[in-house]
Amino acid sequence: MILVFTPTIDDGLRPETGASIAAQKTDIPFVWEVSDHNPFPGQRAANIVAQYQHAFAMALAGDFDALLTVEHDMVIPPDAIDKLYSTDAPVVYGVYVLRHGMKVLNAWQYLGNSNMGMSLSLYPQELREYRKRGWAQVSGVGWGCTLIRRPVLEQVIVRGDNNDAGDLAFASDCSRAGFRMIARFDVPCDHIEPDGNILKPYQNGGTVSRVLALQDVVAPTGTGSLAMKKGTYYTLPDDIADDLRRGGYVEITNEDASELEPGEVEQPDITAREMAVDPKAATRGKRQAPRPSYKS
Repeated sequence: MILVFTPTIDDGLRPETGASIAAQKTDIPFVWEVSDHNPFPGQRAANIVAQYQHAFAMALAGDFDALLTVEHDMVIPPDAIDKLYSTDAPVVYGVYVLRHGMKVLNAWQYLGNSNMGMSLSLYPQELREYRKRGWAQVSGVGWGCTLIRRPVLEQVIVRGDNNDAGDLAFASDCSRAGFRMIARFDVPCDHIEPDGNILKPYQNGGTVSRVLALQDVVAPTGTGSLAMKKGTYYTLPDDIADDLRRGGYVEITNEDASELEPGEVEQPDITAREMAVDPKAATRGKRQAPRPSYKS
């Protein structure tokens, strides 16, 4: 049995999200909970952490062997539950584009259990290989469409601060505890922006450019500007990076998915975190069916 949990605030649930959950083609039993658990007025990050703490508590208190978090503005494919649940890993991510800050994929490169990577949008060759295969081990990140099995719920707590909605800390804690995290690149999820624009994982933010600044310059980022210092690495949208390269301001360094040399400093412009959002009336849906066995 799966608990599908959608945190919201201020009646923010997108009807497309509910429709995509109702459209799941699966025999796996699940209960859908839309939550308005926001105990900290005006403190969005704190409320997000509280929401997911509430989700973990609900899943542990109920007869659930997995929690699937689906944020209020996600549209998941009809086979999402089947594919995520059938993957033999403690934590399994659907893939989507983060809509705050740089438009990059939510799947972070795996660098071992001691370090967090960065979005696979920065590593186009690696990303292409994983898309062909359909899955890859990752180091997190993002609550948007994430399946978490009961052993993880029992051992890892949700924590965060005013700048972190808890997803980075959760992914780091899972990694350090030895819980394998898999991203399913064949579970692409649409992410709806407040103006209704739809971000699709392999059309908006599939890859971005990592650049080395060749001189000091103030560059546009698509959402503002970035003061770049000579000799420092930055992350930029592909079209902006290409314009700067033609002007002689930067060198694009990730076209061959090469690694940083020892001593080089990466300065990513991927700092804004996703926020969950949710309505005042909770709704539930339920299906009952035999549970399938896991398979990779």
